[in-house]
Amino acid sequence: MNNYASNSMNDFPGPSMHGASARSGSRPGQRYAQPIRNAEHAEPWDQISEEHRNEINDCFHLFDMNKDEQLDFSEFRYALQALGFSNLSRSDLIAAFKTTARPRAGWTPLPPMPNQPPPSAAPGVVDLRMSREGFQTVAARYVAARDPREELLKTFALFDRGEKGFITVDDLRSVVKELGEDVPDNELHSMIEQFDVEAKGGVSREEFLGIFDR
Repeated sequence: MNNYASNSMNDFPGPSMHGASARSGSRPGQRYAQPIRNAEHAEPWDQISEEHRNEINDCFHLFDMNKDEQLDFSEFRYALQALGFSNLSRSDLIAAFKTTARPRAGWTPLPPMPNQPPPSAAPGVVDLRMSREGFQTVAARYVAARDPREELLKTFALFDRGEKGFITVDDLRSVVKELGEDVPDNELHSMIEQFDVEAKGGVSREEFLGIFDR
């Protein structure tokens, strides 16, 4: 596909995120980060794209309900769900939350009560708060571990209106209209024909994945 098609398909999965990143980013406009040297030694934040970083920051600010630059456990859980991680178990969420969360300001252990078990000397989950940097660390770890093929297949599903199993000219026409672009029909046809190897009238999932494997 031409540059427009490649950019559109790469950028379409979600609304454009323009929130300022609190950390340095990769090259702007790349949803799927380019391979990096010694990736196994790089921090997760350095392995993900600028767009994903902006999405993480936007989710933090959206679910920081009282705008205190911290997330409690419920806010953390909903923020991860908004990023697409809705299948994590509660025990996994709690473990992830505890990795970077710290006791809320002013927390102290409860005083002992007669005839009651001694209170915990450590804060419980409800007493912990996660900073923006802590959320960036945890969310980036999940995003970096996500299968790029799974991401691309989600993108394919957004283009494939009606779940036909392939992307047609009509599908592309709908997408470019939603993006507010004006692309001539002959270019839309050219995009499809270029990768429709079997001349079936649309780009299949396999052909779509092949576009990004080049």
